[in-house]
Amino acid sequence: MTSLQYTIDSLCASVTVDCVYKIVEALLGQGSFSWVEMLPLIQSKDRSLDPGNAAMIARAALEDMAQRGILRIQGDHIYSAK
Repeated sequence: MTSLQYTIDSLCASVTVDCVYKIVEALLGQGSFSWVEMLPLIQSKDRSLDPGNAAMIARAALEDMAQRGILRIQGDHIYSAK
C-alpha cells in the first residue's frame, strides 16, 4: 500500500492529507458513500488533478482509514466502522 502522504507528494498537488481525511469524514457524516463521490471534492481543492490522480489519492486515504478501523469498504461503497 502506498501511503497517502507519498501519493500526494508524488503528484505535487496542493491537497493535504488532513484535507482528504476531512473530506472522508464529512462524507461519512452523511452516511455511506461511493468512493467516486470523493473525486470532484478532491479535484476542487487542486484543479490540476485529473480524475486518475484524484482516484489514487482517494484510494490511498480509504485504505489507510480502513486499516486504522475508521471505516469499512464493501465493493465501491464506504461505511463508518462505528
